[in-house]
Amino acid sequence: MKETVWGIIGPGKIANKFATALKLVDGARLGAIASRDIEKARAFAAAHGAARVYDSYEDLAADPAIDVIYVATPHGFHAEHSILCLRQGKAVLCEKPMALTARQAGEMISTAQEHKVFLMEAMWTRFLPLMGAIMGLIGPGRIGELKYIRADFGFFSAFDPAGRLYNMRLGGGSLLDIGIYPLFLCLQLLGEPDQIVAAGQLSPTGSDETCHAILQYPNGASAVVSSTLVCQTSLTAEIAGTEGMIRIPTPWYKNDRLEWNRTGSPVESVQLEPMVNGFEYQIREVMSCMEQGLIESPSLPHAFSLMMSRTMDAIRAQIGVKYEGEL
Repeated sequence: MKETVWGIIGPGKIANKFATALKLVDGARLGAIASRDIEKARAFAAAHGAARVYDSYEDLAADPAIDVIYVATPHGFHAEHSILCLRQGKAVLCEKPMALTARQAGEMISTAQEHKVFLMEAMWTRFLPLMGAIMGLIGPGRIGELKYIRADFGFFSAFDPAGRLYNMRLGGGSLLDIGIYPLFLCLQLLGEPDQIVAAGQLSPTGSDETCHAILQYPNGASAVVSSTLVCQTSLTAEIAGTEGMIRIPTPWYKNDRLEWNRTGSPVESVQLEPMVNGFEYQIREVMSCMEQGLIESPSLPHAFSLMMSRTMDAIRAQIGVKYEGEL
């Protein structure tokens, strides 16, 4: 297998997890890290074995030794930094959400298509064995026709107007940061809803500290997604069909176990490959797609990320969350 050399923009907490996952993937190597704070970059490089450090994102994007760049900056900069890399011909794995708005996501996708360069949203849960197991039960109709999904993600985070969870310039809000997980599950299994009813509570900065949405589908299926930064929630999920149900225990979005049963039959427990890091699966997907010369993943195509952005736009419009540049 050809070695794939990765660069990372933004040496934060999520980038540390990602760099750790790179070591679990054959053929992957961290080549460089970029940060506006060179001391942070040097510390990150020392911890994870990166050969080069940059205090300029532009310089990393121009490094000919780098094959693909993981964009790990705050949400509000995903579009800007991804487009910078794509224009330099670098493949990009952009941390979720792909962008603040569907308009920004569309610009990123257009740039990738124009330059014929790979782009994928780092929706890492898509590639976990858990998601494969869920789709393996639903696809053959083991629980009948899918009719209902409920999933939540919530934890307590003290209000900090400058912190990334509340600062609007950084893309603050529960929906984009953690609500995207239950939303992804619903959209992956049911597709784009034709009706959305949303309610939420805004923080003093205008970010959503709590967000709830009901998604309704033409065939009568529905989904309920919840996210909050003001309390710990159950972190569980239910997927129900006309003939059975799947239950995912805490924490549902990164579990290696699920339970399911057909109506009236005993509950079966399914144990999957044990979780190690979780990010290694998406890394393998990116490298596989690049090896095939693809500019998008068949499992997480551009159209899906755009649809997810569009759905979040619609939810935000109902609860009154607006980011810089939106009318």
